[in-house]
Amino acid sequence: MGAKIKVRAYVVGFGDCVLLRLPDGNETRTMLVDFGRAPNDSSSLARFPAIAADIESQCNGVLDVLVMTHEHLDHMEGFYREREVFSRMRVKQVWMSLPSHPEYYEQYRNAQPQKRLRAALAGFAENARRNGMALHPGFQSLVENNLANADRVRYLRTLGRTPVAYLARGKSDGEAASFPNIKVTVLAPEPDVSVYYGGSRRHALAAAMADAGDEGAASHGETWNFPKVARAAPEDFAGLSRSDFDRLRRTIREDGVTAARFIDRAANNTSLCLLIEAAGKRLLLPGDAELESWAVMKERCAAEFAAPVDFLKVSHHGSHNGTPLDMLDALLPRNRKDKAQVLVSTKKNVYGVQNPVPDTSLLEELQGRCRKLVTTDGETGTFVELEI
Repeated sequence: MGAKIKVRAYVVGFGDCVLLRLPDGNETRTMLVDFGRAPNDSSSLARFPAIAADIESQCNGVLDVLVMTHEHLDHMEGFYREREVFSRMRVKQVWMSLPSHPEYYEQYRNAQPQKRLRAALAGFAENARRNGMALHPGFQSLVENNLANADRVRYLRTLGRTPVAYLARGKSDGEAASFPNIKVTVLAPEPDVSVYYGGSRRHALAAAMADAGDEGAASHGETWNFPKVARAAPEDFAGLSRSDFDRLRRTIREDGVTAARFIDRAANNTSLCLLIEAAGKRLLLPGDAELESWAVMKERCAAEFAAPVDFLKVSHHGSHNGTPLDMLDALLPRNRKDKAQVLVSTKKNVYGVQNPVPDTSLLEELQGRCRKLVTTDGETGTFVELEI
């Protein structure tokens, strides 16, 4: 038998970090897809040094491709925190999703509402910080995951030995590395991500923009401001006046949450979705693509989905909105269960109350469609590994 593909998934807590070793004739190519953790999963930071050291060791200090699927901290923070390791490694090329291009929103003007909403959300967070408003930990994590990433992106842009390749389906801004015996197809995102704003999503965007006060970065609407007022006694409303307390509760519930959730989902749908064909196997790594992205892929990538996959990295950490059940018969048909393997990079009890992540019913469905389902949840070691 020929050389096997090895997939090493690092136990980063709630986040993704996957190292692929891909046979390419007499060579072995290394591809690292993401390295991050959720902001409210702080205990995972202690794992980062050992993970970075293992990546360096496994690659002998050389990475053929480093992939950042999208701009969320649970997919990218580790690169920056462990930059001492990555800066001394020889990273041949960095791949990013096209929306991470510094001039993306000038080229794709239909997507600009997402940029304006991000600026408004940043203004909201700064107003809350400046006025001493404590946000719910889950909401604070959501804000940080979407806003605290500029330094991380700038660092990754300087890391590769060749210019960054910004990728989308059918488009590459920059020349992406290629290999003689490995085929990589970019299935998503679409070059113009405003395609994901259709229907109900467009209404959600309009509502979020209305809440934020669609006036650009300089002004964020009256409902996003927190004017200082006289404080009541601590035993009344934790040091807030009644009107301030009601305003805070209303703003977080109606305005900030609406905008933050939209930004979070919109960023997920900018995820690079990669189909990798090597050593006679098909591997699908969709980042955090949500159902809107999957629906477009189903329509525009029919040829790529005509055959099943041998390996699936489950999207969005096993969230209910990250895997389209209607596509599983094509991707993971039950009559081929003995040939497929599935990876879920996740950690329970970090996100989700009404819809906990990972989704138990989804995991049960996937279990019935593969010979091995591996999850990083509950693992105490540095990594789990599959051989494809």
